[in-house]
Amino acid sequence: MSFRATILRRRHLAPFLLLLSAVVPVFGQAANSPIAFANEQAITISFVQAPNLAGTSGAAGTGNKQWLKVEFHYGTTTAMATPFLDSVEFKIWIEGFDMLAKNPPAGAKGVSVALTGDVTYVNVPAGRDNYGVFYVHPNTLARYSDDKGYEQFERKYDVHVEAYVGGALMDEINKNKEQDALGWFKPLTVIPNLVYRQDQTPFTIADPDRYPAIKLTAPAAQ
Repeated sequence: MSFRATILRRRHLAPFLLLLSAVVPVFGQAANSPIAFANEQAITISFVQAPNLAGTSGAAGTGNKQWLKVEFHYGTTTAMATPFLDSVEFKIWIEGFDMLAKNPPAGAKGVSVALTGDVTYVNVPAGRDNYGVFYVHPNTLARYSDDKGYEQFERKYDVHVEAYVGGALMDEINKNKEQDALGWFKPLTVIPNLVYRQDQTPFTIADPDRYPAIKLTAPAAQ
């Protein structure tokens, strides 16, 4: 059963390219939002090989050795009044499929799921070219793909990202394989904490200047 519904596609930010340091708020953003996703191509999906830091490479238990990398492009808007945002939280939902679900709908091979995670970046600078990133482990890709394989995470499955400042939703965007409604992920069964921050992966030292600093969790900060 599909939860998708056709809607109008998100509009491009035409003024975006005309500004040197800020993006312009558009329909769908919170009023006076200091942050905005770049455009409807703001989410980029790719498969990447983990660095061989020690021992053998690859994920035990699966033939797939590639991680899913989800990078998103955002910038600050003309509503931002300071050189830095103290913190911005990003939440992510990645569509998947659980073929091992115990109670699938009648006639279905499994259950549609949403893999979730979050990251909070601190001291985010003003500008139009800021980036964030999430990763999914190879075993998770194999576990939550359908019978066509983990490549479905690039070919078919959708991604939804939301940006929060001060606990309030500022903007949201989808990486659509079809023209899906913004709320496509809401009816899905949530599988939490399987989408990782960069510092939770072997890629922790990759591109150190590309992303803002990650806010430490409470135990690590004490």
